[in-house]
Amino acid sequence: MIKHDPQWGLVLALFIPVIWSAGGSSDDSRALAREAVIVEGPQPVTDYDGNIYKAVQIGRQIWMAENLKVTHYRDGTPIPNVPDDDVWPDLRTGALCWLDNDPSSFKDVYGALYNYFAVADPRMLSPAGWHVPTIDEWRILEKELGGRDVAGNKMKDIASYLWKAVHPGANNASGFSARPAGGRGRYGGPGEVGRYATWWASTAQDSDFAWHWGLYPDKGSIRSNPGHKASGFSVRCVKDP
Repeated sequence: MIKHDPQWGLVLALFIPVIWSAGGSSDDSRALAREAVIVEGPQPVTDYDGNIYKAVQIGRQIWMAENLKVTHYRDGTPIPNVPDDDVWPDLRTGALCWLDNDPSSFKDVYGALYNYFAVADPRMLSPAGWHVPTIDEWRILEKELGGRDVAGNKMKDIASYLWKAVHPGANNASGFSARPAGGRGRYGGPGEVGRYATWWASTAQDSDFAWHWGLYPDKGSIRSNPGHKASGFSVRCVKDP
């Protein structure tokens, strides 16, 4: 059953386990399936700039259902916008950038791309009461959505038609609503929009690399691996416990 919050118009998804039996009642014929149950959930969250984000409950976690687009840390300090390809690689402080350096066209569609130094800054870019997920919190999400081999399909926003290739099983059943904002490598400008979605974890691998999660356009899986801290990726926040 689908319920809409009359004030916000939200549709939120909670995954719960369902037991099914094929052709009998024996224990061997039972398997654990997962079914998306749409429920009323948390109200939207507002960042320092006044941007309002939808939120979705998946299992026991509450996630933003949109990419972060804030341009200030919590204390009001601006996060520098650095479009210059010659400056970006050598940064060791927080920065953001926009696709085509055009926030008016892409801010509300894809959000900003941040380097890891912005993610790790103690002034924090997440709204109060929220944080950038750790590696363990990303893994909890993976598990809740059935494991890394199938989780990606349940996260992709296919209604927007922004993915340039769509895996046959993609359905956004979780309500995570992942959009393919691409990313920015250590060298060069933003790219691969329409093809990949990539988000930082707050967990560093070492002095140069930190973990990130991502989706492919033509696969139903979700990937994770360390990326250089000077890369530019999207950010999703999860609500504090």
